[in-house]
This record gives sequence, C-alpha cells and structure tokens, in this order.
Amino acid sequence: MKLRDFVFAMLTGIGIGIPVALICMICIGGWNPIVMEFLVWTIASALFGVLLVITFKSERMNPILSTTLNCAGCFLITIGACTIIGYAESFLELLMVVAPVFIAVYVAIVAIGAISMKINEKKANEALSKK
Repeated sequence: MKLRDFVFAMLTGIGIGIPVALICMICIGGWNPIVMEFLVWTIASALFGVLLVITFKSERMNPILSTTLNCAGCFLITIGACTIIGYAESFLELLMVVAPVFIAVYVAIVAIGAISMKINEKKANEALSKK
C-alpha cells in the first residue's frame, strides 16, 4: 500500500470520525463548552473546504486572486469561529491574538501546497519526457 493510500484512509476516517465523535460527545456528556468549541471548529473546517472549492476550482480566476479571496474568506471564518467561542474579550484583542497565528498557519499551508504542486509537476514532466 502506498503512503498516499494511508493518508487518504486517515482523512476518510477523520471525516467520518469527527461527526460520530461529536454526536457521541453530545449524547454521552451533554452540551458543554468543549462540545460547542468542537462543533464550531468542525463547521468552520467544512466552510474552509467549501471556500477552497469555490476559490481554487474556478477557471475564471487567476491564482493570485484565488489565493487572496481564499485567504480573506478563511480569515473571516476563523474570526467568526473565534468570536462565537469567545476567545477574546474584545474584537481588537481577538484580531491581535488570532491574526499572527492565522498568518503563520495560512503561509505554511500555502507553502506546502505550492511545494506539492511543483513536485507533482516535475513528476508529470518527467513522465511525459520519457514517452
């Protein structure tokens, strides 16, 4: 089995396991702040996925516009989730706490995505040059 198959299997397990875990947490432990935080981040994650498809699967947008819109949308989703959960006393405090973490995580994800695309592009070009 290839590493890619393991990663896909893990992601599938996470995709199924998170809603199941959430339902179990609510049924067994009742509604509490931990369940609320877990639910909010699960919904935010789903919204991140939808936004990713909307911004990067469009043939009409160039990569810079797609990345800019995706970053802005993800930031708004993150700020919304943090506001609902109550991570800060004020909006300014929330921005000061969340913005640096968001920027670091977003840059890391974009860098990993760019590196992955370059590796796949190189493999495709090598395969085409062998033909």
